[in-house]
Amino acid sequence: MAVATYTCSVYNNVPKFQHVGNVTVSGKLVHSGTVGDILFLAKIPQGAQIVDFYEYHSNGQTAAAYSFGFDRGIAAGGGGNASCLISSGAVATMNRMSLAASPTGAPVTLSVSDTDPLRYGVLQAKAESGTFTISVSVGWALIYRFDGPAPA
Repeated sequence: MAVATYTCSVYNNVPKFQHVGNVTVSGKLVHSGTVGDILFLAKIPQGAQIVDFYEYHSNGQTAAAYSFGFDRGIAAGGGGNASCLISSGAVATMNRMSLAASPTGAPVTLSVSDTDPLRYGVLQAKAESGTFTISVSVGWALIYRFDGPAPA
């Protein structure tokens, strides 16, 4: 089966920006595909400081691991990191954001390149390993903010 890209219905929304307080974006996507597939989950605006991320996915297989991160705004020059939130999260397990997966060891702040015409990053999941031929139900929630305290 060829690698494909899937889009969650939440992805079609405008990125949520709220000057003060936490913003939560959540959704669910049913995926049936192959290792290497990319799931576009939501648009997250430039400058978002990630507070928390969690997900749960379940299926009829014995193994199906997803990594979660962003397509841009994480690495130097605005590059992406597909596993900066969760690296190979296990099936039938509540998986949470880990600072161990963060490229800096600190909470992630989305910072896209100044020349990037899109002023947001895409929250995405990547099918890392296992079997995805039976539908996998992926439920997720991302919490972020724009106000302080700023990370040190």
